[in-house]
Amino acid sequence: MREPDTNQFRKPREDVVVSVCFSELAATPATFAALRDLAATLDGAYRFREIILVVEDNQREAFLDIVREVPNTRLFVVRRGTEYYDRRVIAAEEAIGDLVILGHLDEIAALDVLAFLDFAEGENAVTMAFRPERKPFKRLAAWPFVALGKLAGFNVDPAEWQSIAMPRTLLNLLLAHDEPRLALRFPPRDPRLPREWFRTAAKVASRTAFNGVGRRLALLQTLLVYLTPTILSVVAITSALLTLVGLAYAAWIVGAVLLVDQLAPGWLTTNAMLAVSATFMGFSTLGLSLGLQHLLKQQRRLKGVSVPEEVNRIDLFQQVAFDLNVVLESDTPAPPPEA
Repeated sequence: MREPDTNQFRKPREDVVVSVCFSELAATPATFAALRDLAATLDGAYRFREIILVVEDNQREAFLDIVREVPNTRLFVVRRGTEYYDRRVIAAEEAIGDLVILGHLDEIAALDVLAFLDFAEGENAVTMAFRPERKPFKRLAAWPFVALGKLAGFNVDPAEWQSIAMPRTLLNLLLAHDEPRLALRFPPRDPRLPREWFRTAAKVASRTAFNGVGRRLALLQTLLVYLTPTILSVVAITSALLTLVGLAYAAWIVGAVLLVDQLAPGWLTTNAMLAVSATFMGFSTLGLSLGLQHLLKQQRRLKGVSVPEEVNRIDLFQQVAFDLNVVLESDTPAPPPEA
């Protein structure tokens, strides 16, 4: 006889708010059905939850019906062509939950999403969905990204699943990172950000070796750009060495002029030009690299802002207060003035 599932009798938790965010969605019946199933699953375990959808402006009309149908679903519209990593940042910034998932819908549908959330909360860590089995070709194709990621300080592996779950405090640290676009996809190597793996045997048909080639090229470019300070530091060191070599060469030429009685015709002018060129190139490249490093340090905390348009607004805080019978100070009538 099959034993009943005790989870179906569990009272929905009221002590946390859950946010599940999606930044890449196709306007298909399968997508809408998966969103309905996800909402039903979350509603059975959590009293307060929200689903955040970030779509391009040409998909606005297609998602309006599902937003009306599924309560506490928030729809954000961004410009067409907004990069995938930028959309993830937008979704994370808009989330208000104590537990947050930044996910891919196909992966979330294949995962045990409740166990995923419980694991992230219990471990108090940035939790990444992970399938241990991987084809050798995928491992080989990922090594350039892994190597660049280590140099940049990120745990980069494009073959990993895109779904990530974490408590709110860790999400705030990721958003405060110098490069949140990368940090929200590949957590940085930071002792303040413990990382755990949620292992699963599930398969996702849409995850193929050649899927998202353009996104991987964009990831490669982003990693190289993020390595700019390191590259500039190397350029500054090599430029300083070139300057010293040019000065030493100039000193050797002066010594030759003073000590050698007769020099070959044209030797002095040729070597003098070489010394001047080496010194000038070293000084100019060193100055440019140091100047760029100074500008980068000044601009390091400035982030490009991509402002989305929220199609529907919900007041989840007010709903929590109403359901828990909490009186907000702003709603309390002021006492009558004393005579």
